Amino acid sequence: MDDLKSVLLRVIKEHLSPANVLSVDVVADNDHDGDPILRVVIVFEVEGDRLDPRQIKSLGRHLREPLEKINEERFPVFSFKTLSEQSSEAA
Repeated sequence: MDDLKSVLLRVIKEHLSPANVLSVDVVADNDHDGDPILRVVIVFEVEGDRLDPRQIKSLGRHLREPLEKINEERFPVFSFKTLSEQSSEAA
């Protein structure tokens, strides 16, 4: 799981720049059809608290090859949270 998390973190940080990715959490799960997936929660900071929709849309495509290199076949499903949203959940 460490290799998986480091690959996700590296690619996500590169792809979502100039946003500051503060953390990436990943949990193995199953989708509603029972297929294996990765639930990926990305906590970020960026001016205006809005990520570029084009970056979000293409994130899965940019992760496909790096995930294949570590033999990860599960599809990533993303959730995005601002630092303030993450902090309010922790309170």
